Amino acid sequence: MRYIPTSRLTPGMALGQDIYDGAGRLLLARHLLLTAEYISNLEFLGFPGIYIDDEFTQGIEIQQVVTPEVRCRALKLINDMFAFEAPEADLPVSEVKLRMTVENVVEDVLRNGDVMCSMMDIRNYDDYIYYHSVNVGVLSAMVGARYGLPKDQLYWLTITAMLHDIGKKFLEYDVANADRPLTEEETEAYRQHTRLGAEFLRSTYNFTSAVYTGVLMHHEHYNGEGYPFGKSGKDIPLFARIIRMNDSYDRMLFLRPQRDQMSPAEVMEYLMAMAGAEFDPELVNVFLRRMAVYPVGCEVELSNGQHGVVIKNFQDFALRPLVRVIETGELLNLRDDPEARCITIGRMMV
Repeated sequence: MRYIPTSRLTPGMALGQDIYDGAGRLLLARHLLLTAEYISNLEFLGFPGIYIDDEFTQGIEIQQVVTPEVRCRALKLINDMFAFEAPEADLPVSEVKLRMTVENVVEDVLRNGDVMCSMMDIRNYDDYIYYHSVNVGVLSAMVGARYGLPKDQLYWLTITAMLHDIGKKFLEYDVANADRPLTEEETEAYRQHTRLGAEFLRSTYNFTSAVYTGVLMHHEHYNGEGYPFGKSGKDIPLFARIIRMNDSYDRMLFLRPQRDQMSPAEVMEYLMAMAGAEFDPELVNVFLRRMAVYPVGCEVELSNGQHGVVIKNFQDFALRPLVRVIETGELLNLRDDPEARCITIGRMMV
C-alpha cells in the first residue's frame, strides 16, 4: 500500500483503504478499482491523495493508532455535534455517547502505544472541521499518554481536544471557514469561538472544569502572545498547551485552496522552530518522539537520486526509516545498514 496524490491516480488502480466522508459514511470501499469517474469525483471533493494497493507495495500495511471503526464513530459524533440545531433543551449528543466514543479512542491509543503516529489520513476540503477535530483528539491522547497522564485525565483531555473548535458552529460560515485574510472585525469575531465553545459546553454538559478552560485557552501561546488572555508558560492549562500544538500540526498538514500542502517533516521543523514561542518545548519533545516524519506508505526521494516507499519507522530514529527502493526493489535500512549511512531522505513526494 502506498500514498498517491490524486493528480497521479490512473484508472485501474486498486483502492488501499476505505474512504469516509466527514459524517463517517463510507464513500468508496477498499479494493475497489478506480475509474476515471471515481478519480474525477475524488478531485472534485478535494481529496489531496489516497492509498492504493499495487504489486510493488504488496504487504505494506498502514499501522493506525486508532482503528478505522473507532475513527468512523468519532467522525459521526463530531458531525452530529456541529450539525445540531435543535432547541437548547435537547442534547446534541448525549454525554454517555460522548464518553463511550472517547473511551474507545483512548483505549486504542493505549493499546497501540508502540505505533509511530501519522496523520496522512484521507480527508476532503468540505469536511475539514470533522477530520481535524478527531485528529486533534487522537494526537492529544497520544501526547497525554506519553506525558504520563492517568487514564481518567486522558479521557478528559481527549474530550477537550475533540471539541476544541465546537465554538465555530456559532460563527458565520464565511468567517469560520475563510480561505482569505480576515478583516479586523472578522478576526475579532473569529477569536470568539474559544469563548463560545467553552460556554456552550459548560451550559450543556457536566464535564470537569479542565475541559472548559482547555477549550477557552487553546489559542494561548507559550510566550504570551496568544488569546484570549495572553497567558504564558505554565500559566496556560496543560490541556490547552497540548491542544495548541496538535491543532497547529494537523492544520498545517492539510491541503486547502490557495495554500500548498506541507509535509510532516516541514510541519515538524516549524514546531521545533516555535518551541518556547508558540508551543511548550517539553511537549514538542514528547510529540516528536511519537510522530512519523515519513509515514509508512509515502514515497520519498533519496539523496543518491533514487526513490523509495517507506516500509517501517523506528522510534527515536524518525529520519532513518526502512525504505523499499522503487528503481531496484531492494530494502534499504537507513538506521542499521552501514552502507546507507551517507544516504538521507531529501523530501517526501506529495
